[in-house]
Amino acid sequence: MRQKLQLKGDISLSQSVIQRRNSNQRQKSPIQGRRLFLSHVIQTPLSQQYGQTQQQQQQQQQQQIIQGRSHSQSNVVFQEEVPQKWPIIQLPFLKNTEPTIFFQYPPVCEDKRPMVNARPMTEEEVKKYQLTCKVLGSAPYKCVLTSFDWAGFKRIDEDDEDEEWNVQWGIGNKTTLRNMNRYQKINHFPGCWNMGRKDLLWINLSKFKRKYPKEYNFIPNTYLLQYDYDRFLMAQESAQKDTLWIKKPCADSRGRGITMISKKSKVKKDKNFLIMDYIYNPHLINGYKYDLRVYVLISCFDPLRVYMYKDGLVRFATQKYSTNSKDLTKRYIHLTNFAVNKLSPNFVKNQNSQKDDEGSKWSHQAYRKKLDELGINSRELFMRIKDVVLKTCIATEPFMLDSNAKSQEHRNGYFELYGFDVLIDENLKPWVLEVNVSPSLNSSSPLDKKIKTSLISDVLHLVGVPLWDKNNYKIGSPPKYNQRNIKEISNINTSNCLNKLSQNDFNMLIHTVEEVKRKGKNFSCIFPNPKTIHLYMDLFEFPRYNNKLIERFYQDRCNWLSRFN
Repeated sequence: MRQKLQLKGDISLSQSVIQRRNSNQRQKSPIQGRRLFLSHVIQTPLSQQYGQTQQQQQQQQQQQIIQGRSHSQSNVVFQEEVPQKWPIIQLPFLKNTEPTIFFQYPPVCEDKRPMVNARPMTEEEVKKYQLTCKVLGSAPYKCVLTSFDWAGFKRIDEDDEDEEWNVQWGIGNKTTLRNMNRYQKINHFPGCWNMGRKDLLWINLSKFKRKYPKEYNFIPNTYLLQYDYDRFLMAQESAQKDTLWIKKPCADSRGRGITMISKKSKVKKDKNFLIMDYIYNPHLINGYKYDLRVYVLISCFDPLRVYMYKDGLVRFATQKYSTNSKDLTKRYIHLTNFAVNKLSPNFVKNQNSQKDDEGSKWSHQAYRKKLDELGINSRELFMRIKDVVLKTCIATEPFMLDSNAKSQEHRNGYFELYGFDVLIDENLKPWVLEVNVSPSLNSSSPLDKKIKTSLISDVLHLVGVPLWDKNNYKIGSPPKYNQRNIKEISNINTSNCLNKLSQNDFNMLIHTVEEVKRKGKNFSCIFPNPKTIHLYMDLFEFPRYNNKLIERFYQDRCNWLSRFN
């Protein structure tokens, strides 16, 4: 019974832990040889401290749950240090849902995640749940391994098909996707290349650009040489003398195969390349061209849930910007890719994570400060970036859902970290140049290590890795998705939600609220966001039941989940 209560979010400690805590003779853990020093404090809500009425407290609590800021009338905060790399349980913020794994920040992050509503695992639980991860690749990213290690995960052999894992980092094969269960997570969606290949991204966005020309004017006009070769030749012939284009491979990275094209350049028809209008008026800092690597996490496509990381990297070219025809072949002027510019004799490597505004790579935080010094509203610029990021996700959503339809029972088991490459022009307009699947997580400097390790820890904490008793797990029947009438959503309210909504509907809403609570300080939820969700609903090619239900949930401004719980 004790274990069952803990799985449902019980905040009490096991009897063995309580005995050790109250005893003067503390025993060492047989697993790590460390002592657990645990204490918890029940915090009194501010509403009670200031004498608000019970009705006011309830209304405030309901709004806080909707906004993702509160979950109950108490928070549990563990004040003493937890042993390093000891697994921690993140208890659910709402009832009728499962706890997840708490991901501590490794020391390189120079930060600590607040342990709100969390507790260390007991020794019995550590043995019972056996946290394991499978990281694919012969040379995995250190920031990924470090994040798992500090959360108490053990890495298993990627070639061992029989070994059961909690999280797999790497693109899974068809067998893996078919056999995974609801407790397992994998960091790629089926069909992730619909956004991550340059040609497919253009195909998907151009469809929306024709339908919404004003809303989707943030991607440069593109010619797929396999289909648009003649169209490009006509455009090249009629263009002005100083017009420039940039030629890129459709499915390559790190600046490989990229060349500049002028009016006089000869272009061959090649199905593996595309040509994109060149943004000739980029915003410059100290005379150098730059772009932004923006990290975007998508945790689900139905409903669509999109988060943008508040920090990232600013990558500078290493020669001052020029559009002179003599400089067309100089890659260090026109390309901002790190893999290209690190070979430049002018490249300056970051040596100190605290000095994030020095060298050829900055943090977003340093970039914001620089913009403010220049009299530019950095907050407004990043709001525009969020806008184009979300519109890109909406445009690719139909194609992603088509790929995911083959594995409906696993659609909550995937998540994807994309790297958006965004260029800012002199008018402070953001342009989406490309979107990267598996953005580089190599850490070549202290700044890289800090940002990327924090990023991966935050990603894994947000998506919520559930506890899984591998020894007692029984395969259940796939969840049933009943036919739902989207037209009835507008009539749902607090008084009738229990009768109108199914168990799956409530589970989806709970999952959404729980996820927002876990996002921490470094991720911002750009969809579904209570303040802006209504602005984007008409852009979806097809109205989705789950998206509309969340919109109605926010519109009603009452907490349906309190009725369900």
